Parts: sequence; C-alpha cells; structure tokens
Amino acid sequence: MPPAQGPLVFDDVVIDFDGRRLSRGGCEQALEPKAFAVLALLAASPGRVFTRDEILDAVWGHRHVTQSVLNRIMSLLRQALGEDAQHARVLHTVYGVGYRFDLPAPAPVAGTAVPDVTAATAADLPPPRRRKAWPVAAAIAGLLAVAGGAWLLVEGARPGPPPPAGAAAGAAAPSLAVLPFADLSRARDQEYLADGLAEDILNQLAQSQSLRVVGRTSSFSFRGRNEDLRSIGRQLGVDHLLAGSVRRDRDQLRVTAQLVRADDGTHLWSKTYARELRDVFAVQEEIARDVAQALSVKLDVARFNREQGGTTSVDAYDRLLRWRSIVMRGQLDLEHDRERLQLAREMVALDPQCVLCRDLLARSLDSVARELGAVAGGPLRAEARQVRAEIARVAPDSWVGRLIRADMMWRGGDRAGAIDLARQVVDSGPPTKERVWDYAFMIYAMGHLEEATALVERVRAFEPMALYLSRDLQYDYTAARRFDDAEAEYRRARVLDGSQLSPDYLAFFRQLAGRRAAAPEELRELHARLLRQGREFDTPFFHELGTVLDDRGAMLALVRRALVDDAYGGGTGAAYVWTNLADALGDADLAVAAMRRDLSGWEGFDRGAMAPPPYVALWNAPYSKVRAHPEFKRLLVETGVVDYWRQTGKWGDGCAPVGEDDFQCR
Repeated sequence: MPPAQGPLVFDDVVIDFDGRRLSRGGCEQALEPKAFAVLALLAASPGRVFTRDEILDAVWGHRHVTQSVLNRIMSLLRQALGEDAQHARVLHTVYGVGYRFDLPAPAPVAGTAVPDVTAATAADLPPPRRRKAWPVAAAIAGLLAVAGGAWLLVEGARPGPPPPAGAAAGAAAPSLAVLPFADLSRARDQEYLADGLAEDILNQLAQSQSLRVVGRTSSFSFRGRNEDLRSIGRQLGVDHLLAGSVRRDRDQLRVTAQLVRADDGTHLWSKTYARELRDVFAVQEEIARDVAQALSVKLDVARFNREQGGTTSVDAYDRLLRWRSIVMRGQLDLEHDRERLQLAREMVALDPQCVLCRDLLARSLDSVARELGAVAGGPLRAEARQVRAEIARVAPDSWVGRLIRADMMWRGGDRAGAIDLARQVVDSGPPTKERVWDYAFMIYAMGHLEEATALVERVRAFEPMALYLSRDLQYDYTAARRFDDAEAEYRRARVLDGSQLSPDYLAFFRQLAGRRAAAPEELRELHARLLRQGREFDTPFFHELGTVLDDRGAMLALVRRALVDDAYGGGTGAAYVWTNLADALGDADLAVAAMRRDLSGWEGFDRGAMAPPPYVALWNAPYSKVRAHPEFKRLLVETGVVDYWRQTGKWGDGCAPVGEDDFQCR
C-alpha cells in the first residue's frame, strides 16, 4: 500500500486513499478491500506499469493466487470507474506485462499522435516538414512461440542511449521500427490480425543482415501514446518507421503500409494491398519485399514461414493469432488458458506440419496444468512432454526443435552438447531474446560472464525499450564486476516502463559495497522501495536490516540469525538476499554459507542436474572473495561446473586449472 496522501480527483472521479473510498459522479462505488488496494497501488503511481506479480505481492502478500483472481479484480475496478478494457481511459492493460493507471490527458494536437500514422491512406499522415540474472529472484518473462519464426514475451536490451535518428541515417545499415498496424475493420474486432501482420512483417524484415530492425516489445510500446514521429524515432534509435492499417470484410483484406522518415515524418513509400484473406501470407511477403526495396537492402522471404516452422494454412494462422492476442492482452486465467488450449489443438489439427503450432500446444497444456495443480494437471503435463518429444523427433533441425533438444541434453548431463546446440539457434537467426536466452543462461551458468554480457548487449540493439533486458544486463555487469557500467545502466533505465525492483535491488547492494556514490539517505530510500515492491523482502530480517544500515557488524549478525532461523530470515527462498548482503559487506564465509543454502533448495542440486537458471546464484556475489573460497570451489564441483570446464577446456571467467587435479577462481 502507498503511504497516506490526499484524494486524487479527475473528471467526476474521486479516489480517497485515506478513507479507502472511490466515488464517481458523486456516488460512492462499492469495492471490496482487495479491489481498492489494487486501485490505490496503481493510482498512487500514475504512468507506472505494475506487473501482475508485483500487484499480487503488494496486495495479497504472495503469488499463490491464480491469475483469474486478479482478472476479476480488474473487471470490478473497470466497472467502478465506468470503462471497459477495450476502450480504457485510465486503467490500461499492458499486454504481456501487467497494468498501468493513467490520469486523463488533454486532447493531442492533430497530426502528431501515433494513431495518425496508421490511417488508411498517405493523405492522413502529417504534412512533410523541412528538414536499447538473471537471478531466480528476478524472474521476469516467460517465452511463448509464435508464427513467423519469432517468439513473444509474456511478462515481458540495455536501453543505452540509441543513436539519434539523423545519425542512424548516415550509418552503413538503415534502421527500421514497425509500429502496430491500426484495425480499421467496421467492427474493430481484427486487432489480433493487424498486430499479427505487423509482427510477422517485422520478423521477415529482421532476417536481412543489411537492415537493423527494432523488436516488437519496443515498437509496440508506443501504441496509443500521443508522441510525435520524430520523438519515436529518437527513442528507438531508428531512421525509418513502417506504419499501416488493416481492414477486413469477411474474406476480403485491405492492407495499407507506409514507410516514413523518422527525422521529419515525410513519406518515402506508400502502397495499398487489396487481396483475399487466403492471400495473407503473400501480402506479408510483398510488403516486406517492397520495404526492403525502398530501403535498398536485400531480403529473401520466400522460404520464411516454412523454414521457421510456421504455417501456410490461413485457418491455422487465424487461430494462432487469436492465441497470441489472448496472451498479449494479459488474459492468463484458467478460462483463457483453456481457450488457448482449444485454439492450439485446432491449429495442430488444421496443420500437423506446423512446428510452432505444436509448441504452442505444449505451452498451453503446461499453462492449464499449472492452474489445475499437481495432481489434476499431471496428464496434461505428460501430454506436453509427448508433444515436445514429437517436435524433437519430426523437426529436430527447426530452431524450436533444437532448443527442445538442447534442454533434454542439459537435463541428461550433456552440458557441452546442449550449449553447442543452443548456440546454433543463436547463429541461425536475428539476435532476439527468444533465440539467445537459452544459450545465454547456459554459458552464464558455466561462468562465461563476459560472453553472456555481450549477447545481451546484442539483443539490446534489437529491443532498446525493453526494461527486462536492462535488468538482465545490470545483473550481467555486476557479476562481471563492471560496477560503473551497472550504475550507468541503472540510471539510463529509470525512465523505462516496468518494474524497477531488480535494478533497485542491485543498486542497494552496490551502495552497501561502496561501489556507488550516493548519500546515506538514498540507501534508506532504496531499502524502503524494496520493502514496498517485493514480498520476498517482507521478512523480519529485511525489516530489521533497515534499522542498522550504518552498522556493518549488526547487519552481519542478521545474516547469521537468518541462517539458523527460517521464520526470521524468510527460509531458503530468501537465502539469495542473505548471500548478497554478506557479500556486499565483504564476509565471504557467510556469503558462501548462504549461497549453499540457496542452491540446495533447487531440484537436481544433490545430483548436479539443476536447470540452468539456478546456477546464476554462483556468480551473483562479486564483491567479497567468495570465488576464491574453498566452499565455493566445492559448490562448483558438486554442481558439475568443473566437469564441464575440464571436458571442454573452457574455464569460467577468472578461473583456471592448477596442475592436473586442482583449480582456482578469483
């Protein structure tokens, strides 16, 4: 809950935080306590995006609540505010992430808003002008396969300053952002089709080695925002924008696309494509080719869908886009999970050769299984495993099949083979998070920190506006002991939408370690923000920590108590916090003891067979001399890391063999 404050008044709405009342049109709206708590959380920070997990943490105190509970609460709030999800005025769904509360803004100046770019004809455009961790605690985004060879982020790059649009124009490779296409259909019910077309065109253009294309998360972040084209170009670091619209009338499809200079909004090219719906794939290819030709870059899209495991069935594609639209609207409750499962079964039945359709089926089965619980969901999880095994059998060389096979190899103990296969996926397509992350997690787990950092920096260029990438990059810089880079990235990312929990967490311990120049008051403010944002910090240990931030001995005493008193420290799930505190204060003995406690709570630890993510705990303690500690060396042996090093000869950063039987790290 936010601190006490005065009422928030706009239009005919009054939100009385202290009195816990909502009034609209002079009438008090009946709200249950949890609903008002959610409203107060969002309305107290207008413009900020809260993830679903953040809301559950702040209001319910834990995440053991089904998504349907939060969906129901949001429906109640929209009813009380007099709006609906499709035409949100103040309470917005940020698809695939969470929710945002916006105060009503003045009407935009004509000709400058993003929606004007996506009108049906070039005449509607403005007139010509003269002349951007990985610890388990920071888990953020699941990955969902989609048609056209790219994957979508559910929950969703270092935003280092992108180059100015004008500067990009003089670079060797032109740069482009594909904005969301407008749905101009009579019933305005084809947004899923408009988004699907725009994204698949984006994915096709991204295959060109001579064109830099910004990813979907960044490009689509400007939907509904009243921003000038030049501002969008500057923020995305591109010199061209592709906008468009879609109009569907039964089986007839009319798509208009326009290529615009980002520095002044002038047109380079515009064309309307009138086709039958069955020709939707041809339209995608034709637009991509025309854009490539206008930018004088080479592009081969003829084999795109087939090679990437997509579908050429219009009916299957329609269901795939509906599946994806549900996810992007954040509808992740059991009812919508079942709807997605039905859509996935239908698309596989319509096109059994569609690899991505099968992958969506496996993911849908897993989603429903999670909602049903361990026992009832067992058969669905078993079916999902069978589907993935079938993908690996019938399409072993597709990039989806390779990632599935890599995961199987890792779990079977063949880390070298898994890493090699995952690297093939990275090398076979654009550097998207979806292609890179399995490989990046694996090499990070094995201590190749600088290589993992370089990969994330590559993805940053694809998604300059994605905060989740910035969070991961800040962890990477920290693990690699590039503390100045981590601090600079932290400050650059403050303006991005999304949760700042993990960046604040890293900044807090960076300051405790003396690697951050900031006043003591800022350290206390960081501590307070962590308490407000994350349920894992709502422990007696972390609360008491805030009272002794100027006493190193007292803080270390808290870690010792947490190690022997689960009720006080928060248990194994909070052990990474003890590790980071002891490490930041320079006590390697305590830090490595807490690290063992953290790792021992993960499945497969006792067999040296953990999945890649838990391994990050080994490398997220960079301040003390943990990596030279004998107990740390034992952890590397027990988890199988040293076996991989000796097998491949590729030792982790700062680690090297000593004779035939020993090694050391620093």
